[in-house]
Amino acid sequence: MSKAYGLSDQQFMRFSAQILLPEFGELGQQTLQMSKAVVIGVGGLGHAVAQQLAAAGIVELILFDDDKVELSNLPRQLLFTDSDIGKAKVTVAAQKLSLAYEDCTITARQKRFTEQDAAVLQSVDIIFDCTDNFESRLLNNKVAVKYQIPLISAAISGYQGQLLCVAPAYDPLSITASMHDTSLASSMQTNSTQTKSAKTLPNIRSGCFQCLFPEDTLMTQKCSDLGVLNAAVLSVASMQTLMGLQWLSGDDDAKQSLIGLLHLFDARSLQWRQVTLSQDAECPVCYTS
Repeated sequence: MSKAYGLSDQQFMRFSAQILLPEFGELGQQTLQMSKAVVIGVGGLGHAVAQQLAAAGIVELILFDDDKVELSNLPRQLLFTDSDIGKAKVTVAAQKLSLAYEDCTITARQKRFTEQDAAVLQSVDIIFDCTDNFESRLLNNKVAVKYQIPLISAAISGYQGQLLCVAPAYDPLSITASMHDTSLASSMQTNSTQTKSAKTLPNIRSGCFQCLFPEDTLMTQKCSDLGVLNAAVLSVASMQTLMGLQWLSGDDDAKQSLIGLLHLFDARSLQWRQVTLSQDAECPVCYTS
């Protein structure tokens, strides 16, 4: 976290609605103003997450994306307009957000995030994985676990969304149930006929993204094949931001309530459900004997 400082009168007025929440208060706002986040992917999820974080008062954002704005992005990536087509998403996003939220320092990195970029994570408090491909999500999970940085990972394809908080280095919940849900995402399947279940362990802890989807997971359908509604994307992005804000501003109990759960969203029925995610004894990323 950055050096602590108090709220000015103008900041107190700007964030008064958040400060009025007894569970959040002035301390929660001050915590955001000391917090630094990385947003990986500035597309449908990432552009909305970045804007909501900046609007909430986070002090610094680092944005990673190597893509450019396309016409087909505009219905669900509301930060961009027709005049932005062909421009780098991170550059446009950083410029517009910096203009709207002057207290937030925003750094644009026009590249795909790799493990070689880990140096920028040294002073980061949280990572938001907003990428749209399986390989990137595995990498982001691996880096977050390796460097012990909380990760808020989200995805949506078709009408199905998912959201989870990965923080195995944090004193996690002891979970006694294994992950048995086989309908996590209709667009994914493993080499076997069913989703792999974690082995039962003594004092089982919460798992990571790779516990849920090992590297041998096969992607059978892509978002571009299934399509997606803009409101569904923005709903998941808002929940992803909310989870991150709760992590940053919450106490130990609040943090523990976020981990060890996979949140699944059905945009057609407008329902969320939760399943327990336990650590896989064969996970090469988060499990140590």
